[in-house]
Amino acid sequence: MFLSNGSPVPARVQGLADVTPIFADASYYATDGLSLLNQFAAYGELYRRQLWIGVLVRKLAFGTARLPYRAYAITDAGTEQLADNDPLVSLLARPNDQLDAFRLWLWTSATYDVYGEAYWLKLRDDRGRVRELQPMHPANVIIRRDELGELVYFYSAGVRDVSLLPPIPAADVVPFTAYNPDTLVRGLSTLEGLRETLYSEDAARRATASFWRRGARPSIALTHPATLSKPAQDRLQATWDSNHTGADLMGGTAILEEGLTPHVLQLSAEEMQYVETRKLNREEVCAAYDVPPPVVHILDRATYSNVTEQMRSMYRDTMAPRLNMFESAVAHHLVPDFDRSGKTVAKFDLDEVLRGDFETRSTAVRELISSGVMMPAEARPLFNLNPAGPEAAQLFGNAALVPLGSNATPPGVDDQGNALPRPAPTRRPPALPAGEGQADDGAGQTRAYDLRSLAGRLGRVKGQRDALRSRLADEHRAAISEYFGRQGTAVQAALATKDASGLDAAYWAGELATLFGTLGDATARMLGAAVAQQLGADDYDPATLAAWIAAGAKVAARGVTDVTERELARALTDASDPAGAARDYFGGLDGRAEQLAATRVTVVGGMAEHEAAAWAGAHTKTWHAGRHPRVSHEAMDGETARMGARFSNGMTGPGDPAGGADECAGCNCYLTFTGE
Repeated sequence: MFLSNGSPVPARVQGLADVTPIFADASYYATDGLSLLNQFAAYGELYRRQLWIGVLVRKLAFGTARLPYRAYAITDAGTEQLADNDPLVSLLARPNDQLDAFRLWLWTSATYDVYGEAYWLKLRDDRGRVRELQPMHPANVIIRRDELGELVYFYSAGVRDVSLLPPIPAADVVPFTAYNPDTLVRGLSTLEGLRETLYSEDAARRATASFWRRGARPSIALTHPATLSKPAQDRLQATWDSNHTGADLMGGTAILEEGLTPHVLQLSAEEMQYVETRKLNREEVCAAYDVPPPVVHILDRATYSNVTEQMRSMYRDTMAPRLNMFESAVAHHLVPDFDRSGKTVAKFDLDEVLRGDFETRSTAVRELISSGVMMPAEARPLFNLNPAGPEAAQLFGNAALVPLGSNATPPGVDDQGNALPRPAPTRRPPALPAGEGQADDGAGQTRAYDLRSLAGRLGRVKGQRDALRSRLADEHRAAISEYFGRQGTAVQAALATKDASGLDAAYWAGELATLFGTLGDATARMLGAAVAQQLGADDYDPATLAAWIAAGAKVAARGVTDVTERELARALTDASDPAGAARDYFGGLDGRAEQLAATRVTVVGGMAEHEAAAWAGAHTKTWHAGRHPRVSHEAMDGETARMGARFSNGMTGPGDPAGGADECAGCNCYLTFTGE
């Protein structure tokens, strides 16, 4: 224990101090502690009086108690199987008649954080089996070594003479103790390291209370041209204090007499630092308990991104070590009473708090399934769904992935990356029709697009590759924005007529597939021809990409429509004005249209340029980072590879589907090619 001036006060016995028992029918001694507000405070009193100590102790305690504590049986195959009917599980679910499982862990964690130690007493039946767990408050516990050197515990109940207490063998105690540099027997409270911080916090709070009670310091000086007698000074001070001192009399009117002159005494910058001192105190308390400040709503330095990360780190970095310590103590001191084979494991279940929100989990699971790491039957229970039938119990792989060492080179290049002799130029595809072209949307509907006008606009920048890419992105963005506008108008009209169907996903996916296919064909023709001309070749025919563009357009359109359908449903949830909510949602899709435009030009244009360069006999390709690139792409700026080879990120070029959506979405990087 310690005093307010930092000097230690030795305890009269080997135990920690408190002022009240844990149960009403128990009593025990208390020793001195820290002097706060002119009172001596033990550890328990510090918890009650120090705001941030209480906040952090409760945060950690409730964070621990909310977690399910489960027992698992280790099978012969080495896997863990949940043991639902295990006697240990039953004991932990109902420790005793006074405490449920939640309150037992709440008490254990809070007591550990306040005192640096907590103890469970194992009560056995006449056959020696553990039937109850009772908490033993550290202030009640006295520890000695017997004549054989073995640890024995004494639970005090108002008895000062240890010799009168029945000894409790170490086998009947589950100790949870923090690190203590002086002994392995007793723990060291975190509050000891906060000695000066708590004293400073208490002093700042007393100064604040004094400020509101009587100004905390003289704030007004009254001067008189003459010398006043002592009775006159006392009368003047009493009159001033009765009219103007205290929080309730702030802002009153002062009437002076006999030539008195008031002088306001301002607080200096140094004196105002008590506010910053209190902020420092709370951050030091957070540091002592290893809790990120944003977790307890200290948002002085919080940003949108670091708040999310620090909330996650609460269980990952702060809670995980202490939970492991609790688990280790239970495994060493309690589990052997139920299973000495070592095949029973008891631990906290962190799955619920660490697996993230629904969107994050769905994205991660989709990647694991598409990469062949997880089966759908294994993923479905993560969303409280049944494992489904045998069709879900198999592994799948992304079709864009190929085995290492397989022939994944593009046309026109051999296995060693050497260009093959260029074939004779093929016949140009038929010219675009003079009128409007139509394409089936996949849902029995068609929509016309002015292909001639599109080709004419793009033809003005033919051969100028950078300008052509920019113009293609503009065309994509304008067309996609117009598509979202028509889609929003239709949805609003349906909602205004109380049509519950909302978004006709099949129809709009077909619309967008047609749009992506038309723009993709134009992108492949223009950018492929530009690259071929730069390499001295003419008459490039992108007909070999037609099937790839059509298939990719349908996949991309379906994905965009799925996202729109999901986000629109979320926007309409509990909306008092569904039509207005839909209008606001579709009115905010400009950024999404811009990202989709950049992605489509990069994916389709990149593939067409790569195919055209290979057809024209290019030998090498060089990666160039676009505007505002990803950090990984910026690091690759200027990296050169042979035609047919992959860059250091595993992609053949910007927009390569093998890189996944995270590497392609919004990317505007590009390649240059050389025949050397």
